[in-house]
Amino acid sequence: KRIKTINPPKSNETLTDSIPLPDSMTETGSSENIDVEEGGSPVALPLRNIHISSGFGMRKHPIYNKRMMHNGIDLSARYENVYSMFPGTVIKVGQDDRSGKFITVRTGDYTISYCHLSQQFVKANDFIVAGTTIAISGNTGASTGPHLHITAKKDGHAFNAAILIEYIMRLRM
Repeated sequence: KRIKTINPPKSNETLTDSIPLPDSMTETGSSENIDVEEGGSPVALPLRNIHISSGFGMRKHPIYNKRMMHNGIDLSARYENVYSMFPGTVIKVGQDDRSGKFITVRTGDYTISYCHLSQQFVKANDFIVAGTTIAISGNTGASTGPHLHITAKKDGHAFNAAILIEYIMRLRM
């Protein structure tokens, strides 16, 4: 297999100058290179099979039994490998009553949180490439069954993570 190295952007160029991400995704730099197979892409789907079981937006929460904003998307997953969608730095690995076990990865001005995990394989400050197995999906926190919840944020504001899934699927065609 041939491997090519994609150099991360310098502080004055955007991530899209070196790695193809959605037009609005930018990064101010990293000191590490990203290796991908020749002809490959430095992005990855978060699961082997993608089925959105609950979308982004207002809904009746299945645990709290009231209308609430669902700030992410839920993907069908029964204790499966979870892969990092983009290269980045793990900024938090934790657990709380709502998200259960979770991992948050920063790529430039964006963060992606992977929630309701059963196992976590990375630690804070790890630099990971897209496609790295970071966890096993699960049923921790405020969850009615095993699945993967993904929250995507830009500058701290949640947006529909399905946009990123669709982008990655287009790149893989």
